[in-house]
Amino acid sequence: MSTYHFSHPSDRTLVAHVESLLRRVPEIEELDPQRRFNLIVATMEAVTNAVEHGNQSDPSKTVELWVEVNDDAISVHVRDYGSGFDPGELPDPRMRENLLREGGRGVFLMRALADHVEFVQRQPGTEAIITVYR
Repeated sequence: MSTYHFSHPSDRTLVAHVESLLRRVPEIEELDPQRRFNLIVATMEAVTNAVEHGNQSDPSKTVELWVEVNDDAISVHVRDYGSGFDPGELPDPRMRENLLREGGRGVFLMRALADHVEFVQRQPGTEAIITVYR
């Protein structure tokens, strides 16, 4: 298994660098272009959530991003140091009452783009694990 690790202060500029960080990983570059795009977009959403919701845009807190590659899958881990959340309590963005809300679609989008998305509560923080199969 190969592992690649990146750490950055909680700042929205990190989102703009996600694609270039992930494209440094040779195994991600080898993915089918659509799968690579999906993984990058899902990771950008996870990083946005980590910065804004998890770390509350506090630059003294970091966002950790690491990639684990094995024979079957590529998993991107995004960790914040916030107070955590329960993904089961997120409103369904497809419900009529949520259709016009400004936010609330990030986790839904991540799950639509990746093969598997998992959230692990850490002390402190939350770790999002985004997996695509090779």
